[in-house]
Amino acid sequence: MSLIGNAVRSLRASAGRLAVIAVSLVLASSNAYAAAPGITVQSNQVITTTAGTLGVQAVGAGVPVVLRGVNFSGPEYACLQQSSFWDNPQGNQATIDAMLTWHANVVRLPLNEDCWLGINGAPPAYSGANYINAMATFVNLANTSGLIVEVDLHWGAGGSGLPTNDNYPALDADHAAAFWQSVASKFTNNQSVVFDLVNEPHITSWSCYRDGGCRTPKVGKLGAWTVVGTQSVVNTIRATGAKNPIIVAGLDYSNDLSQWLSFAPSDSAHAIIAGVHIYFDGLTCEGGTCWTNTFGSIQNAGCPVIVDEFGEFDCKHTKIENLMNWADARVPQVGYWAWAWTIAGCASGPSLITNATGNPTAYGVGFKNRLLSIQ
Repeated sequence: MSLIGNAVRSLRASAGRLAVIAVSLVLASSNAYAAAPGITVQSNQVITTTAGTLGVQAVGAGVPVVLRGVNFSGPEYACLQQSSFWDNPQGNQATIDAMLTWHANVVRLPLNEDCWLGINGAPPAYSGANYINAMATFVNLANTSGLIVEVDLHWGAGGSGLPTNDNYPALDADHAAAFWQSVASKFTNNQSVVFDLVNEPHITSWSCYRDGGCRTPKVGKLGAWTVVGTQSVVNTIRATGAKNPIIVAGLDYSNDLSQWLSFAPSDSAHAIIAGVHIYFDGLTCEGGTCWTNTFGSIQNAGCPVIVDEFGEFDCKHTKIENLMNWADARVPQVGYWAWAWTIAGCASGPSLITNATGNPTAYGVGFKNRLLSIQ
């Protein structure tokens, strides 16, 4: 009897463990696609406005969060160059799932002004309503899966020409306000979306950057254009009723925040974030002293700072490790979003992955390991 009893007890225990495992799998499955929380800005932190799942972590409402994730390059140029909305990988659930295996909790979606507005001869099949619907579908999939999404104006130009690269020195008075009015209207009721006004501005006048009116440098065959200021565009966004957080980049290709506090636009929603890009490519603010003095002063003044693009070009991750160490040690911590979730060898640029399932490059492995260890 004792042998039979032990066998019965063993079977019962095994059944119990299997039941626990089954329940855990069901819960994991249900949580994997719980919607991302809404977010806003409170002083120098990003906080949640609703409960939800942020990446792979359940969060409550009204709590500070740190956003760390990836840039998903492709939609800023594929609509003009490749008869597609996407490059490689595609903007679908499989791509989002792969990002989640890295424990990303935010994805940056770079947009094309001409494709969104359907202007200047952008291919009809991949612009206008078709482009908007494709981007909105991806945003919905990402949000539903637990990712915050940043949308940014990455490729654009004044006048009637189509851009051929991301050389976009400042917001253009011809189209940028219409672009942001449309984007803001599309995502007015979605607090899981962040707006980034302009990718890498590189005019020299801080006052014109905020107030507009100057002319940009000449951009190849596109020529120059009149600048519309960040203040005007923020006002346009808020007039739609959208209260989404807004990232305002620094100058010098989004690396210089030295005068950001003096020229940041005012915001009726009090939800402005300072955005910076760091690539260790010879620009001014690429070390801990500058980060602490410049970015720290913005934090101390009551505004959040986010590094929404960063990377290095040597197929290593030593330099980004230094940046991530600095950002993780700040109080409050500074979020960071690596460039880029595109399939390529890291020798051609800071590409994170070698295939659609998220296998990391030699550069990407350092970032993946950091995300897995910290969130």
